[in-house]
Amino acid sequence: MSKTTQTIWASRLEEYVQETRKYLKYMFNDHLVIVLIFFLAGGASWYSQWLKNIPSQFPSFWVMAVVFSFILTSSYVRTLIKEADLVFLLPLEGKMEPYLKRAFNFSFISQLFPLIAASIIALPLYSAVSSGDLMLYVLIFAQMILIKALNTAIQWRITYFQGKHVRRLDVALRFILNTLLVLSVLKAAYVFAIVLYILYAIYLIYLTNAVKKQPFQWELHITDELKRKQRFYRLANLFTDVPHLKKQVKRRVYMDWLLQFVPYEQRNTFSYMYVRAFLRSNDYFGLVLRLTVVFVLIILYTGATEWIGALLVLFTVFITGVQLVPLTKHFAHLSLQALYPVSQKEKNRSFFVLVRNVLIIQSILLSCALLPAGGWTGSGLALLLSLAFVLVLFKPYVQSRLKKMR
Repeated sequence: MSKTTQTIWASRLEEYVQETRKYLKYMFNDHLVIVLIFFLAGGASWYSQWLKNIPSQFPSFWVMAVVFSFILTSSYVRTLIKEADLVFLLPLEGKMEPYLKRAFNFSFISQLFPLIAASIIALPLYSAVSSGDLMLYVLIFAQMILIKALNTAIQWRITYFQGKHVRRLDVALRFILNTLLVLSVLKAAYVFAIVLYILYAIYLIYLTNAVKKQPFQWELHITDELKRKQRFYRLANLFTDVPHLKKQVKRRVYMDWLLQFVPYEQRNTFSYMYVRAFLRSNDYFGLVLRLTVVFVLIILYTGATEWIGALLVLFTVFITGVQLVPLTKHFAHLSLQALYPVSQKEKNRSFFVLVRNVLIIQSILLSCALLPAGGWTGSGLALLLSLAFVLVLFKPYVQSRLKKMR
């Protein structure tokens, strides 16, 4: 029976890899990759210059501890379980240990890549504020892997408990423990670190004993797998059509007043539909809001200079516009919309008018955020570049993308 579950895992993993590879082929064969490389090169240059004049009061260890804590706390196990398994694999629940063990090992190894990337990025900062001993940093990284293993093991055991409050409490507790543990390791406070390791061991042993009689939560794992798939599909949908993508909407009554700005005319049928879809869908409104807030905070905190700040604003507007492209096919599943007496030209116009207005508002907000560090020159330059992209380059770029996606 164990060979049966092992075979099931092998087929599931192969299916997952093939599907991921299929979409990655589109995602990493696009102009966005060139922009990201350009942005990363600019970010690396700014990072190098910032390290040369790092403020003495900058809480370097705390920043690294919090960043690493986010990565360590966000541990999970990909079970690759499907909805049909609730029926067909339920009789094998007692024989699922080989399957779940392979799922745990795969999840742990695959989640080491973000940790490795963060460690590489943090190395120059660590060297700038400490002795810079490379062997000591390797020892720290080895402990990060150990902490990651502890977090993954604990999170897996938490999935056997019912109730969201248990999982939320566990995440909060592990985030605090991870932050303190990483901070003590970075500062070489090993006595305090040993105490925290002992607490982690006690917590893990307690959970191991507590879940021995708990049943496997099939519904929870099925729901988690669907959520993770949908997140990946939403990302892949920026580059190609994803038939498995499911839309999520929220009513947002408090934003209905914005609909009154759409003129009541036949030619504006899709203007009304696009605006309503934008306001209700987390894939669009929530995304724009998050990107704007995050990059406003980055611009304000880093104190970006004129050209760097202007390029950062332009990059933000660009990635926002690119991620709004799937809105053109938001109503593709509705067959009746093809009967509306509105031409394709008017439909396209409605989309570009909405996105243009959204990006102009975002450009103004980001340019204003650049005022404290870049002054009127930097802010004006950022606004000029971003408006030039929105008004001149965005429409031809999107039209070429849509032709490619077809």
